[in-house]
Amino acid sequence: MAPGGDEFLTIVVVDDSAEYREIVRYLLAPASDMRIVGEAADGEEALAVAHRERPDLVVTDLIMPRLNGIELTRHIRQELPETRIILMSSYPEDTYRLMASDSGADVFVSKAVLHNALLPAIRDLTARRGRKTSTLGDVLYAHKAKAPVSEKEWAELVRVTAGGDPSALEDLYMRTQQIVFTLLVRITNNRDTAADLMVDVFHDVWRNAPGYDPARSCVVGWIMNQAHSRAIDRNQFDQRKTRIPTTSSDFQETLDMKAHDVLWGRLAQHIGAEQRQESVAAALRRAPEPEWEEVASGISCKLLATDAEKNRVSMLVRLTPGTAYPPHRHAGVEELYMLDGELMIDDKRLYPGDYNRAEPGTGDQHVWSETGCTGVLLTSTRDILS
Repeated sequence: MAPGGDEFLTIVVVDDSAEYREIVRYLLAPASDMRIVGEAADGEEALAVAHRERPDLVVTDLIMPRLNGIELTRHIRQELPETRIILMSSYPEDTYRLMASDSGADVFVSKAVLHNALLPAIRDLTARRGRKTSTLGDVLYAHKAKAPVSEKEWAELVRVTAGGDPSALEDLYMRTQQIVFTLLVRITNNRDTAADLMVDVFHDVWRNAPGYDPARSCVVGWIMNQAHSRAIDRNQFDQRKTRIPTTSSDFQETLDMKAHDVLWGRLAQHIGAEQRQESVAAALRRAPEPEWEEVASGISCKLLATDAEKNRVSMLVRLTPGTAYPPHRHAGVEELYMLDGELMIDDKRLYPGDYNRAEPGTGDQHVWSETGCTGVLLTSTRDILS
């Protein structure tokens, strides 16, 4: 049955070929629980029909005039997120399957096997839709006794830093030094270079704080992006591309507090020189560490910041060897900075130091780590897990 208590699944068929629209009607005719409520010959017409009918399912061709199937899929994902999508194509090559996956479509069906594959694909989607779904937020906060740190607290630290208070910069440094240093080591393959870059990164944070825009990025993502850019620029300057071997048991590339005192002293000298005053250096205080929490078998998270208003979360995620992350659809932009191990996202393999970005409406079906891995994940708590 269709959602909402109807006795049929509502479907819109989209293809610039009248012949293939007729084939789809023929294939679905025996299904008494399905009803075609609209047809279209191009993407723009299909989008208008979809908005009018709000169907449970759109079956669309890949190559069409005026919005192809991928563009149509992306529009529907953002504007009608409850509608499922099946992409059809005369081209069975892997390239088209990849294109379909990137678009956020639920299923790709080759027209070469349409007679045998279409109805089973729809049945499978219907069965999946009937299962209970949950969001990432449901999983993260299900057993959380202590309220997570608010993104507003992080944003306030940036605001105070922008006002010229080094103690706020120190707080930002202590909260993020571990993940920033680890990322720098993974990209540069050199601990001494990473230590030098730590001073540069947080000097950038100090100088760029007045221009920080919370509407564009969370604070953790803003700092990690500056670290990533610094390390990539340094690698290009040094022409050093070698990756370092890592283990999955402990992602941390740590410096002791004495070494951090030295780095902070260098940074404080830079700041003091800019402010034409004595060095602002002081012994660093150890920031409280958030705790790891196992949220599913083999998956642990350490929440860094939560933005309840924007339904965003910044966190460390760790997968044990052989663990899969649930298939999911992105409700917002997702950013991942790899710190340790290897991770497969569909057909893409990520290594330590890599950065991955996914757009709203897209989905990841196969997320798995053979080695185990750790990364900094910035994503929406409204991601749909399936």
